[in-house]
Amino acid sequence: MRDDDRRPAVFLSHSFLLVQFFSAPSETFSETLRRESRLLETLCQWSIRRDGVNHKMHITKRFAKRFIKRIESSYDSSTAHTDIGRKTVASTMKDVARLAQVSLATVSAVLSGSTYVSPELTSRVKKAVAALGYSPNSVASSLKKGATKIIGLVVPDITNPFFTELVHSVQKRARELGYAVLLCDSERDIEQERSYLKMLRAHLATGTIICPAGPDASYKDLPNEVGIMPIVSVDHIIRADDYDSVVLDNVAASRMVMQHIISLGHTRVAIIAGQQHLVPGRDRLAGFVEALRGAGLDVIPEFVRHGAFNESDAFDCSQALLALPERPSAIFAANNQMLIGVMRAISESGLSCPYDISVAAIDDFPWAAAFSPALTTVRQPVDAMADAAFNLLLERINGTDAAPRHLVFTPEMVIRQSCVAPAAPSGLAARRAPARRTRKPANAHLADA
Repeated sequence: MRDDDRRPAVFLSHSFLLVQFFSAPSETFSETLRRESRLLETLCQWSIRRDGVNHKMHITKRFAKRFIKRIESSYDSSTAHTDIGRKTVASTMKDVARLAQVSLATVSAVLSGSTYVSPELTSRVKKAVAALGYSPNSVASSLKKGATKIIGLVVPDITNPFFTELVHSVQKRARELGYAVLLCDSERDIEQERSYLKMLRAHLATGTIICPAGPDASYKDLPNEVGIMPIVSVDHIIRADDYDSVVLDNVAASRMVMQHIISLGHTRVAIIAGQQHLVPGRDRLAGFVEALRGAGLDVIPEFVRHGAFNESDAFDCSQALLALPERPSAIFAANNQMLIGVMRAISESGLSCPYDISVAAIDDFPWAAAFSPALTTVRQPVDAMADAAFNLLLERINGTDAAPRHLVFTPEMVIRQSCVAPAAPSGLAARRAPARRTRKPANAHLADA
């Protein structure tokens, strides 16, 4: 038989199978297959009259066997009664209602935990759900309500231990309250950050916690871009629309580090500050200057270096400082990633920390105590800051109409072994470190294990 003779038989077989399949939703899938196999085999006894000749439809029997085999091989119990040979179509609430022989409203009530449905109907619905492997579509439900239980979290650098710890804390808090977190790493790219915010809004995120990558001017259009989606800023105050914020007292943190360094006798202290168009960078430099002047010491211009909050910029700045005819006796790094760059530069210069150069930084991190020497830092209360940010966001999500709140957290000094009293008058030229040292840091008894 030619192809044009085969098509009517195949089409007829498909039509009967689909009609019969959906007409008996309560039977098992294997029963359906057996019944439809018999139906298709019956079709094989039919003939098509063409050009005055009866043509036996033997092709239909071959098709039936292949079709049934294909369905059996691709059958997935989680898609029974709703899927003909495709595993990608999940069961729906209508399927549950049909199998349980109840209304859609009853299924919805049972799934939402209502106590007003009789035990008998509840049992039938639950059995139908189990039989079909049905899972409620939270996305569809959220679209109807115009909101989801999704929280956006945008950070500028996931490799930075501060932001890594922040992400962990936010996710832990979200999990406790039944929220999912959609994490976005902007890589300090303001345009990428803006794109993420638009994406979160488009996906109906309930709200977003953002650690801004740019200066205040970059966020003047933020209200138009995110609409009514609640925003809480961490590490940076966004003044464009007076959003809630959670920040560290960066001036106090910087002053805390400097007061410790100065108390050891250092008078020639350098700083590798962050970019000055960013609030944390400006505030940390301000605390540095304030501490020096408060101690009656001068700010030496060539000891003030600026760079991005990363290891490579700090390495370059440190090399320049160590190459000065009269180098500093201590270096203060504005964040933990910069601190790594400083330590690498000291090592590659053949100098020793802390005996040739003392080092300290803002932002503690888990392996700071594993360095040799263990690194002196200022610790941010990341868990408390994450909880505060999440709570502020939840209040906005729940309709709080209070004035914008700006929560400022106090840092904690963590004294380890990377800062000691200067070994020699700071005016001497740089010298090479001896091969071995046996002297212990003056503040070793304060080391943080």
